[in-house]
Amino acid sequence: MKILFIYNPNSGDESGKEFVGKIEDKLKKYFDEVILKETKKAGDGTKFVEEIRDVDSIGAFGGDGTINEVLLGMKNIDSKAKLLILPGGTGNLLGQRLNISQDKEEALESFDFKKTQKIDLGRVNDKIFSLFASIGAVPEAIHEVSSEEKSKIGGLAYVKKSIEKLTTSEKYNFDVKSDGGNYSGPVDHLIVGLSNKIGKLEFTSENKEMNNGYANLFILTKDSIKDRLELLKDSIEGEVEQGKNILDFTVKEAEIYSIDDKEVRLDIDGDEGPKLPVKIKILKEAVEVYIPREELT
Repeated sequence: MKILFIYNPNSGDESGKEFVGKIEDKLKKYFDEVILKETKKAGDGTKFVEEIRDVDSIGAFGGDGTINEVLLGMKNIDSKAKLLILPGGTGNLLGQRLNISQDKEEALESFDFKKTQKIDLGRVNDKIFSLFASIGAVPEAIHEVSSEEKSKIGGLAYVKKSIEKLTTSEKYNFDVKSDGGNYSGPVDHLIVGLSNKIGKLEFTSENKEMNNGYANLFILTKDSIKDRLELLKDSIEGEVEQGKNILDFTVKEAEIYSIDDKEVRLDIDGDEGPKLPVKIKILKEAVEVYIPREELT
């Protein structure tokens, strides 16, 4: 058994180089060969996966950006390797969704490489996302809230961060086409979610599965402060689909165009994504990931 392990030494608290020795010691107990690769620039994660193909498993230590680079490489070469995720960034949203401890030492100890789970991914143009693609101030604010802020002031952390951004939010005009429904007109917020959670926030009761081949597409069509605050309130209460100015489609594929030719970029899993127009496709059970031997709360 062979594992390629990719780590970003600059993720999160920049502890990658110090921690990688412990990771290597752990992996050598379960794998016959461990290949370590350190990322130095954007795109390295994808490159390493595409270059070193003859492996049974691939591991990644870094933030959501590092994870998505690895996932992109895996999809580009149609890799069947199993994926190990260790939290090394500030967000680690996919790891949180898979109940992987956000304490790296605890997370490393929790794996015995016996349990796996297949999950969906989203492809947007030439990029991969594992949880969500979004446009707008509230989704941006929600994923920017740190675990430290969340633990200190709970749901108020989302309110605080969102209010900071609401006054600078732009309004857009989009043409949205999908197999679940179409819309053309003003858009204040848009999110394509593979999960019903962002971090610890369960923003909807719909689409709780991570492997059903579908995503929720939410569109807020009004741009008043009142509408934005209602969206924030509904998100915190887990009922974003109940908003009176919210359109809710269940989709496998979607296309998003800017009607007025304004340059707009999608946010994917907390990082800057491609410019519109974009084509999104949900890839059912696209990757098999290792999960902890015991689910952690």
